[in-house]
Amino acid sequence: MKIGIHTYAWGSHFGNDTLYIIDRCKEIGLDFIEFPLMEIDKFDPAAVKDRLDGAIEPTCSTIIPNPQWDIGSSDPEKRKLGLDFLKECIDKTAAVGATMFSGMGYVLPNKPVPPGPASEMEWEYCTAAMKQVAKYAQDFGITVGIEPASRFANHLVNTADQALKFVRMVDEPNVIIHFDSFHMCYEERNFGDAIRKVGDKLGYFHLCGNDRGRPGYDDIINWDEVFEAFKEVGFDGYAGFEGFDMTCDSIYRDIIGDPVQFAKDSLEFTLEMMDKYGFRRG
Repeated sequence: MKIGIHTYAWGSHFGNDTLYIIDRCKEIGLDFIEFPLMEIDKFDPAAVKDRLDGAIEPTCSTIIPNPQWDIGSSDPEKRKLGLDFLKECIDKTAAVGATMFSGMGYVLPNKPVPPGPASEMEWEYCTAAMKQVAKYAQDFGITVGIEPASRFANHLVNTADQALKFVRMVDEPNVIIHFDSFHMCYEERNFGDAIRKVGDKLGYFHLCGNDRGRPGYDDIINWDEVFEAFKEVGFDGYAGFEGFDMTCDSIYRDIIGDPVQFAKDSLEFTLEMMDKYGFRRG
């Protein structure tokens, strides 16, 4: 299991002016850093790769940041623009030397939609687009993660069942499921059951408290249940801390405090749980 952190612990922006985050993560002793690609023009793969210097692994993630890039739209031009953006994300992921691209790039977030489930047509459009993304990513040896998010973030994939449906419709070998404990608090009755349900499709897990703060210690998630299920399904992927600085969207208050201390506390807790359940790091 690899342990890392999302750069959002330091703020919603990442560019050449925030490369110091890489230095902090090296000092903490993390295995990987998750870089957001929503501001894709500001992400400089060469500068990031040079700063990483082989000491820490990169991963990349995104949401679809522009409503004109809606891969689930009935408008073919919007679908094309969305697909072009996601392929550019794959290009940047490859250029920085990463082999994992994940997140909620499979649907337009917070899209105004009628009440009720997403239409089968939107399922078809979104999975068809992600199939093309996955095929494109195969040429670079990149795995694509589908991250279920709460109903307050998107209307398409919220649960383990929906994530499995999506991955099966995409039907490409390099597509995995990426769980996030914060979103699971809204949508899953039992974390262990959800993890066991997706089984070996689980390749990435965001560990954070129910409030999007540090995992463990004083949050309400049953982490023994989580790690027991990890053990049962043989999870050996990326375990990342996704705590958000209060400058990020929909945070409004200081939840994680100092990002370095947040990372250290989260790392300490995760290593304790890994040791308890017999996981190897790396």
